[in-house]
Amino acid sequence: MNGGLPMGVDRGKWPLVMQLGLWGLPTRGAAWGFFWLSVVIALACVGMGFVNPFFFVGGLTATAALWYYLAIRWVDRNSRWG
Repeated sequence: MNGGLPMGVDRGKWPLVMQLGLWGLPTRGAAWGFFWLSVVIALACVGMGFVNPFFFVGGLTATAALWYYLAIRWVDRNSRWG
């Protein structure tokens, strides 16, 4: 059993940053889902920041969205999903 990951992909050859960014995400669709979830959370936190400035910190979730995007793009260009 390979933990639900697609067969034939050796993620051990990916750079550590890509392995960490996509850890536990078996498909490209799942990675895009987390990208969009991060974008929505970042936008919601920035919006709520106008009510309570504490929420502006949640805007940093945009860095997670960027990480997912760059990891997806790297796999598309340098490897494969499964």
